[in-house]
Amino acid sequence: MINIHARVKHLIQKYETRNPERLAEELGITIIKRPFKRTMGFFRKELRRKFIVVNSNLNENTQILVIAHELGHALLHSSSAATYIHEYTLFPRGKVEIEANKFAAELLIDEKDIDKHCLENMCVSQLAKYFKVPEELVEFKFKKYIF
Repeated sequence: MINIHARVKHLIQKYETRNPERLAEELGITIIKRPFKRTMGFFRKELRRKFIVVNSNLNENTQILVIAHELGHALLHSSSAATYIHEYTLFPRGKVEIEANKFAAELLIDEKDIDKHCLENMCVSQLAKYFKVPEELVEFKFKKYIF
């Protein structure tokens, strides 16, 4: 079983950033932004080069979320074929997608930004707004506090 929390913590400490675009750059993963109608983004590995492609039509926060998710695929599942995320399935099911979402949650949400008292007394939607992420990521990150 992959310890996603430890993996992300190590990356943050090593590269001193939580920014998924900067991490991708440090790791030699090329980010390409292109407009798509339905695809939010995907990860592809070709000839030992890794690429994250993200829909340039998305707002900045959503692009960051998609890049973080696809970075999870790049680091946890790089032997897999391309993985697509569509608008209507931002949080698809399946082990690989759940792991990529957990990776994104660990990367994008720094629990040190909020004290434990506030964390325990805020609802999921309030936390999502505070961290500028979807509620599903908050649930992945703070499961021990919310359930």
